[in-house]
Amino acid sequence: MAVISYFPISLPPEAREGFEKTWMTRVGAVDTFPGFISTELLALPDRGEYVVLSRFTDEASFEAWITSDNFTAGHRGESYASYKENPFLKSHKLFEVLG
Repeated sequence: MAVISYFPISLPPEAREGFEKTWMTRVGAVDTFPGFISTELLALPDRGEYVVLSRFTDEASFEAWITSDNFTAGHRGESYASYKENPFLKSHKLFEVLG
């Protein structure tokens, strides 16, 4: 069963253009990660909020990605034993795809 990672991001106006540019030119290490299916960046028309949706084949694949060295390097974060322990991801949700 596939899972979708839902990660909302709110940014101040001065950071939005740089964030979008970084997203569009991202290296894409996740694109070849085992179990990865797809990712999208959604934005409200006023750019007041973004949502990153990433689809993986299962939760184990997502967990492997979020705790990988590639994720840590790409997000300039610390490594956590589980994504559930990462305070940066406090508003993150993981949904199961039904059907």
